[in-house]
Amino acid sequence: MTTEPATVTNAALDKLPLFATDLEIAVAIVGKQNASRWKREVLPALEHKGFPRWDSFHQGRPVPLVKKFYAHYFGVTAGFAMARPDGKEKVWLGKLIENRVDKEERLRGDGVDVVERDFGTDDPEKLKAIAEYRAKKRAEIEARKAR
Repeated sequence: MTTEPATVTNAALDKLPLFATDLEIAVAIVGKQNASRWKREVLPALEHKGFPRWDSFHQGRPVPLVKKFYAHYFGVTAGFAMARPDGKEKVWLGKLIENRVDKEERLRGDGVDVVERDFGTDDPEKLKAIAEYRAKKRAEIEARKAR
């Protein structure tokens, strides 16, 4: 008799089809009220940690792999000791903000007077991450000019 690997059990996840949309998964994991925030802020960070990718053929993410991911994430499976995320989590800026900062810094590097864009956030961690990204891009541009 073979034993099935330990997985996370959640009645809402168990009711999902084999492949589910991000919204369906979000509602099953964090509930209806927090689903949009989870999709927007948490999902991109989880994808970097190995969260199952979107399957375009089936138009969804494989729910059994989502369960397995959370089993590993919570340290349910033997030999995997990640009970909590380690270290400080990186603030996700998103491609739109990164692309706009890149463009501003390229223009500034070409001598154009550019006003820094306000990205409409009051979150000090996100503002700090934007400033750090901006400084990184300035340094890259200066290094290219020095060559």
